[in-house]
Amino acid sequence: MAVRIGVDVGGTFTKAVACDASDGSVVARAVVPTTHGGELGVAQGVVAAVTRVSGEVQRRNLGPILLVTHSTTQAVNALLEGDTSVVGVVGIGRRPDLRKAKKRTEVGEVLLAPGRRLKTVHEFLDGTDGVDSPTLRAALERLKEEGVESVVVSEAFSVEDTATEERAVAIANSLGLPATGGHELSGLYGLEMRTVTGALNASILPTALATAGVVEAAVARDIPGVPLLVMRGDGGAADLAAMRRHPLLTAFSGPAASVAGALRHLLVTDGVVVEVGGTSTNVSAVKGGRPVLAYVRVLDHVTCVRSLDVRVAGVAGGSMLRLARRRGLRSGLGVEEAGPRSAHIAGLPYCCFATPDDLDGAVAELIAPRPGDPADYAVLRTSDGRRFAPTLTCAANALGEVPGDSYAAGNREAARLGFAAVAALSGGTWEKVAAKMLELAMSKVGGVVSELIAGQRLESPALVGVGGGAGALVPALARGMRLEYKIPPDAEVISSVGDALSLVRVELERTLDHTTPAQLAALHREAERAAIAAGASPSTLQVESQGVPERRALRVVAMGAVALDSDAPPADLRVDEDTLRMAAQEAMKREAELVAGNFFYAVFTAGSDDVRGFAVVDRHGSLAASGSGRVVAGLGSEVAAELTTLLPVLVRHIGPVSVAPAVRIVRGPRLVDLTVLSSPDAVLAAALAECELAEGEPVVALVSRS
Repeated sequence: MAVRIGVDVGGTFTKAVACDASDGSVVARAVVPTTHGGELGVAQGVVAAVTRVSGEVQRRNLGPILLVTHSTTQAVNALLEGDTSVVGVVGIGRRPDLRKAKKRTEVGEVLLAPGRRLKTVHEFLDGTDGVDSPTLRAALERLKEEGVESVVVSEAFSVEDTATEERAVAIANSLGLPATGGHELSGLYGLEMRTVTGALNASILPTALATAGVVEAAVARDIPGVPLLVMRGDGGAADLAAMRRHPLLTAFSGPAASVAGALRHLLVTDGVVVEVGGTSTNVSAVKGGRPVLAYVRVLDHVTCVRSLDVRVAGVAGGSMLRLARRRGLRSGLGVEEAGPRSAHIAGLPYCCFATPDDLDGAVAELIAPRPGDPADYAVLRTSDGRRFAPTLTCAANALGEVPGDSYAAGNREAARLGFAAVAALSGGTWEKVAAKMLELAMSKVGGVVSELIAGQRLESPALVGVGGGAGALVPALARGMRLEYKIPPDAEVISSVGDALSLVRVELERTLDHTTPAQLAALHREAERAAIAAGASPSTLQVESQGVPERRALRVVAMGAVALDSDAPPADLRVDEDTLRMAAQEAMKREAELVAGNFFYAVFTAGSDDVRGFAVVDRHGSLAASGSGRVVAGLGSEVAAELTTLLPVLVRHIGPVSVAPAVRIVRGPRLVDLTVLSSPDAVLAAALAECELAEGEPVVALVSRS
């Protein structure tokens, strides 16, 4: 056996697991409190969790450790809490647009959260005739004298020529200033957006560098020679250089890891993943078997970075019960809210994980769990002075809503005693108090779920419950919303499982107004090189391209299993043909017929007419593309001959404009979207080039009317 270790830093706990690399099963685990206040910050908890789980692997002789991957809330927390450095912005423009460039790089104070602002200090340089190194150094030295702690260099049109930004970053680093270039996080045009994105990234560079160093040193000490990766917010992994240079890419990496872990265990075509932690609940959508991604927003600022589209509700399994004074009630107290304070943060055990004897004679009282909290949280005080919290998980257990095999299952009688004590304080019955608490929590989370379902136009999605509190909330929520639900194995540590089994993923976007076949091919090669540089095994790489019309851009994603130095093959868990067929049938709503398949993709069709429904499913069971049109399959030369005849016939002429059909090519590890090409001749040329590159291998062309 060989194992992979995954570590997730949650709001309450940091959890590590060791997974069998061949089948993904969890063979060892460790849980420690997240060290928000530790001397080394959250890195301290990561180190402790890795040390414990690696020690368990070694003591039980479970096999070699192939890699360690961790996800973290650090990037988001740093921005929300204003734990950011002062950022120097070096703006560079050219005549005749100097004034515009200066305005768009002078971003001032960036509002991060209510009461939290990122301070920037601006220097602007005229780059019409180039900017020499002494000029760059002088500007950076001035910024350093003004107290700047990190730097972003943002030049107009740097996505076309990155040399000046790269030189400025190198000079900043030589001056002891962590720095980033605007082009590093996006290839899109939009100087102001690139500047803001770069400033946000630069603001958390010092903290990210410190964390990366601590975790790297600990892994090197405890399990020398084992690669260390970090989870990105889009659900892929990259080597530690990503966190050192681009910590903003790790935003929402914890929820992304949870979704990735769930999709490794379950076939979910359309669904909503509800991750119920101890303090908060993360809600995200899966469409066509793939997580829904969005551009990260920091209040009103849209960045260039894409991550899981996650919504957060301030209620979870550990949420405490709040009471409020109400007219007309016998005691004057009624159930007000579940949370936001959790029993974990308050340092209180759940009453449902006590015994009935523990709670015998306990009385309820109202307290402020933490300084600054309102004194309306209900707790139980026993005769010997101990305190227990009646939580959301306790309410669900008392009402019999928690499946017996769930991680959230507790002592039902103890939970009832807890709510009976609260009812004695507030009036009414324990059933009404517990039911009201669960109802309030379901309302909060259900509103977020409904919003996602409507926004993504999901039809009858399944609710996927993950996190330690999933069993307490998701079954009741699903029943109330009349939806099916699934809770995968190891749901309480699913984010760590997602880390351990993650694939390397690199995403590139480029603004391409007049794309040529050569540019398209070059961007595919660039994505492949970037994925390999980030740690992917070349033999497992799959590459997909997609047009982004609203941004006049092309997006290319390269994914692959982690390359390892050991004799063990890269873990790349794939599903069988029946599972792939089910995913295709779910997408097309009809019986699916397999047209062609390879190690990376399977192409299915449905219908009997010339215009057929089609679905491209990757070997992990997620939908890569779907639609209807002509499906041409065969060897490269055969497909090329048919496309030469077919594509000109399908060109539409609208006045002086000729519109090419939409063409996608499936070839080996590539799914190439040719809709971004600007002319029918370019589409045909690119399609024929892909066929020629097949070199005797099967090719599938999917041709639709634009």
